Amino acid sequence: MSLVKLPRIHLGNFPTLLQELPNLSATLKGPRILIKREDLTGLAMGGNKCRELEFLMAYIKQEGFDAVISAADSQSNWCCQLAAACRKLNMVAGFVQFRGVHHEMQGNQLLHNIMGSEVRVVEGNLNSLSAGVLTDVNRAMNEMAGEFRKRGHNPVVVAFTTEAASPYGPLIVCGWVEGAEEIEQQLRAQNINAQYVVLAQHSGQTAAGLILGFKLLKLPIKVIGISVMIDMEDGINSLISHFTGAAKFLGKDMSITPSEVMLNTDYRGEGYGIITKGCIEAIKLVAETEGIFLDPVYTGKAMAGLIDLVRKGQFTPKDTVVFIHTGGIPALFVYAEELTKKSTRAILDN
Repeated sequence: MSLVKLPRIHLGNFPTLLQELPNLSATLKGPRILIKREDLTGLAMGGNKCRELEFLMAYIKQEGFDAVISAADSQSNWCCQLAAACRKLNMVAGFVQFRGVHHEMQGNQLLHNIMGSEVRVVEGNLNSLSAGVLTDVNRAMNEMAGEFRKRGHNPVVVAFTTEAASPYGPLIVCGWVEGAEEIEQQLRAQNINAQYVVLAQHSGQTAAGLILGFKLLKLPIKVIGISVMIDMEDGINSLISHFTGAAKFLGKDMSITPSEVMLNTDYRGEGYGIITKGCIEAIKLVAETEGIFLDPVYTGKAMAGLIDLVRKGQFTPKDTVVFIHTGGIPALFVYAEELTKKSTRAILDN
C-alpha cells in the first residue's frame, strides 16, 4: 500500500531508523520511548526536510527549473537541505536569510559556504517579522531570480511561507503522509503499539502530514506538536490549513477541527532560535543516556517538552511514544557558548 503516489526523486536513505531509547525511558521512569532518526537521512548531515524534498524536487525538475531560491533563518536546516538537494541534482540554489540569533560562519552557514550556495542576509529575525520585512525578503528573492536568469538559469522561487494553496506546501506535507506510513510499517514489523508521536512544530507541515497519514491508515495515534515559536491560535490554524490543502491535493475528502490538534506552546522560551534551560538539559540528558545529539532550535525544545510532560504524568508507563528527530545537528556548534555554560542538572538529580 502506498498513500502517496506522486513523482519522487531519491535523495536520502529511507526508511530511517526507528530506535528504542531504553536508558532515557528508565531515567524518566515513564513511557516506552522510541526515536525516529530523521537526522540520519544522509543529505547534508540529515534532517526531516529530505523526505519532503524528494517530492518537491521531483515536481520542480518536472517543471523544467534548474535553480531554486528560498528564504528562512540564518541557521535554517530547510535551506541547507534544499541546497544539498540542488547540488545532488546538478542545480544551483540561492537564499535570502534573516540574520537571526546566530549568523556566524559556523553550523549551516559553514555548510552553505562549502556547497557554494548564494546567500544574502536581511536584518530581522523570525520572532519579530513585519509586513515590511517580508516584503523586503520577497523582493530580494525576486531580484536574485532575475540575476539567475541573466546567467542563463530558469529559477523557481519557493516562498518563505509555503502556503497550503501553493503547489509546494502540499508536496512538503505529502512527505510526511508517506512518513506516517513508514512509521506504521516499522511499528507493525516490531509488534509495537504506539499511542503518541511527539515532534517539534513550527509551520505544522510535518505534523499535518503525520495526522493525515494516520487518519488514512485509520490509526488512533495522537500527534503532539511542541511549538518552537508559533502561538496556539496561529499554530492550530496553520496546521489545519496544511492538512486541508494536502488532503485536497491527494483527492481525499478529509478535514480536522481545532479540537483534534494537539499543540503545546509552553516550551518556546523567548522565541525562535533562543535556547532555553530546559532545552539545554534535554540535549545533555539524551546525549548522556543514549549517545544521540539533538539540536538547540527544534528537537531540543521538543524533547524538553516531552520530558516535562512525562514528569507531569501525561503519559503512563504503559504508553509508547515515538519522538521524531527532525535533524538540525549543525546548529549545535553555533550554540557552543550557551551549551557549555554551567547549567542545572535538576533533571538528572531528581
